[in-house]
Amino acid sequence: MVRLPRDISPGTAARRSRLADLLIALVLALLAIALAAGIGVVAFAAILILLVLLLWLAIEAGLRWGRGRRESGREKRVSDRSPPR
Repeated sequence: MVRLPRDISPGTAARRSRLADLLIALVLALLAIALAAGIGVVAFAAILILLVLLLWLAIEAGLRWGRGRRESGREKRVSDRSPPR
């Protein structure tokens, strides 16, 4: 196993520390970007699914509303034709 030399100057120690900090910051930034991208992909898919479901519900509601108007119109016409009691 290779170890770093123990007798280094303060400047070298500061540079190594700064390099380690930059590498850690780079890894954390890449992790944050990957996580945000993953959340973005999931959110995009969720929005598409939500829009499809809302469209489906709107079509069903429109069909039910149309059928209800037609059936209520038939009932009125049938009741108009029946003789009064």
